[in-house]
Amino acid sequence: MPSTLTHASHTLADLLPFVRAHSPFYRDFWSQVPAGSASLSDYPVLDSQRFWAANTLEHNQVFTAPVTEGITYKSGGTTGQPKYSVFTNSEWRAFTHAFGQGMRRAGLQPGQRIGNLFYAGKLYASFLFIGRSIEMADAGICYPLAGDDLEEILAAWRQFNLNVLAGVPTTFMKLLELLSPADRASLKLDAFLYGGEPMFADQIAAVQAIFPGCQVRSIGVAGVDYGELGWASPGGEPGVHHCFDESTVMELLDDNGQGIAAPGQAGRIVLTNLQRRLMPIVRYPAGDQGEWLDPPGTPARRFRLLGRTEEGARVGPMTLYVDDVRQALQALAAADPGLAIKDFQLIITHHDQRDACCLRLAVAHPEAHSAAASQRVAEKIYAARPMFADLLAQSLVHPLAVEWITLQALHTNPRTGKLLRVVDKRHG
Repeated sequence: MPSTLTHASHTLADLLPFVRAHSPFYRDFWSQVPAGSASLSDYPVLDSQRFWAANTLEHNQVFTAPVTEGITYKSGGTTGQPKYSVFTNSEWRAFTHAFGQGMRRAGLQPGQRIGNLFYAGKLYASFLFIGRSIEMADAGICYPLAGDDLEEILAAWRQFNLNVLAGVPTTFMKLLELLSPADRASLKLDAFLYGGEPMFADQIAAVQAIFPGCQVRSIGVAGVDYGELGWASPGGEPGVHHCFDESTVMELLDDNGQGIAAPGQAGRIVLTNLQRRLMPIVRYPAGDQGEWLDPPGTPARRFRLLGRTEEGARVGPMTLYVDDVRQALQALAAADPGLAIKDFQLIITHHDQRDACCLRLAVAHPEAHSAAASQRVAEKIYAARPMFADLLAQSLVHPLAVEWITLQALHTNPRTGKLLRVVDKRHG
């Protein structure tokens, strides 16, 4: 009986020649790779900009076949460049089945009454995905509530005696503020399953102060771009997940693009999805950093998430994309040359149960920039990323802080001297 790792390797050997034969984009992107190579390290890491530029609604160069059935989801992307991820119906079933079984391994139980509080509307993918994954887990009763009307959620919690809630931490923490003394005495919560953003110790303590014994654990990690990434085991530490051996190959790469095998070294996560054939995902940068916790070859190998990479900063349930910030600052500089911004970086922290973002702007004379200038910058960022302003209005994140500094004060990689565009201090 072959192991799951052997099974994954066999599927990879089938996937790579299929993709090369049927996807014009990959055929061109892999033009320097020896034909027939079954080693992922021979293939380049996907260039995200080139991938999405080719992955268009019309004249798509990534697809391996015409789209005749399936489902399309709007994904992330900067404000002006939304992305669309397409699955065949069988791929969607496989995705949600894999993730649902991960939820069951994590402790989802038959009979649990689960309120799905993930966002519908503009961020509909997570809401539909979690609902279908609960169904595919074949455990629990799902109540699709969505996360935009807290009073309605609270009424359903009371009416149906929900004992598990699944959603984004910022939504849930806001919901807890609405609980009356009678609610705290009568409502039950066996588990809160969080996703879309990390959950930190102060938030977990606040939950368990109201509901002693409540399990607070990750619902798992996935992206509508790349598919399933990790499942959480019962009692695992926050941020720690297991690989989906049967359906993915996960790699960690260092600053030079070399694979990291040993535990304890941080690297960027690159994922190959073995199940997606219509819109193939081969060596796709997931946008997160991680480190291995188990030795190479360990089945369902554990890894720890360490925050976002240079593409963007995760602030609550929102990704603040570096490209959006850069374009906003360029527009400000064009309107006010006196700003003379030389460079910038984003610092992410967490306090008082909410995430905070500080935009550090490197200029020649930091002391010359006023609070009014900082406010103009903040307003420009909110305009570029309206979700930031929406979250702020709901008191789900802290206001953007703007710090004027010298160029030398920017944080850099101690080994390479390279500017760290995003510094996530929440995981250290």
